Amino acid sequence: MSESDADKLARIQAVVTALLEHRVAASLEDVERAIAAWRAGTSGPLDAHGALLKHAARCERIVDRVTRASAQRPATILRDALDAGLLDRAGFVELTGAEPDEIEPAGTALSDEHPSPPDKRSSIEQLLERGPVLVHIDARREDVTVPARFRGDPKLVLRFGYGLTPAIVDLVVDDTGISGTLTFGGVPFHCVLPWPGVYAAVVEGEQRGMVWPEDVPDVLLVPPPRPRPASVELRNDATPIPGREREPTPDPDKPPRARRGSHLKLVD
Repeated sequence: MSESDADKLARIQAVVTALLEHRVAASLEDVERAIAAWRAGTSGPLDAHGALLKHAARCERIVDRVTRASAQRPATILRDALDAGLLDRAGFVELTGAEPDEIEPAGTALSDEHPSPPDKRSSIEQLLERGPVLVHIDARREDVTVPARFRGDPKLVLRFGYGLTPAIVDLVVDDTGISGTLTFGGVPFHCVLPWPGVYAAVVEGEQRGMVWPEDVPDVLLVPPPRPRPASVELRNDATPIPGREREPTPDPDKPPRARRGSHLKLVD
């Protein structure tokens, strides 16, 4: 490889890296919005965690697709970088030897709007090999079998794994879903989770996991409305203190009430 070819390859790799960073940054904006909503009290911590899991899965797909496309069709990746403002026309022509209109962008192939979700069974099996797994379930589904007090919860998280205490001796992961007898407050219950009800899974103690966006409950995607503060009636120029009732204004014509003595007394 000549020096000029090595320089050209290094420049292409730099552009590809910049495109990856650009797409990852866009994904992080979704995470930041979810965390901001959680801190503002308009959504829960599981909502923010779900956004983080989505980001991790999305970035894995982006890296895989950009890497494959850059190896097979580097000019299409450079066209995407041009459209994103990461490369100017002169640089594009120099690296590809073609005009931008002659190259079809790889945007459609790289789009994350309708990703092909990884197989749930194989994903869960791989995660279980690394340790206990927290499985996120939409327990509103009729085909999900969990204790009665958890039915209707779209954010239910159950812990599965090998070698747990107490052990899940009947743990099964097959083509229909994941099942096993879990213990709730010392009481065993056989849970059955069909795959359509499972929308995320993460290894306990790690940030790495899988999310299946098409199965994420709608309530996790739309933050609940923030409750409006109770109205306070003001008189004159009084200013209310949040969390404290307004004390009545003393009547100058009424003598002050005597302070009541304490009902406590010192016991020797």
